[in-house]
Amino acid sequence: MVGNILLFNKETKEGKIEGVDKKSYYFHIGEWLSCSSIEIGQKVYYDVIENEARNIINNDFSFQKQTICLQIDISIIDLENLEKNY
Repeated sequence: MVGNILLFNKETKEGKIEGVDKKSYYFHIGEWLSCSSIEIGQKVYYDVIENEARNIINNDFSFQKQTICLQIDISIIDLENLEKNY
């Protein structure tokens, strides 16, 4: 769903979104999935679950690039030599 941030209280970490359907949906900052800060009037995309806004992202699609480094240890076992040694 699409809407705009109506209000956000930094102390309680709760806010309200008005959807294009003209209904208001409350949210908690834990549902904010974007890297940017919450701004009044900001356009957002969200899901409605149990009459609350969830999975909220803003209209800024410049997501930060993240690099994931994995270390993989590979062991090669020579089964023929292994059997001869035991």
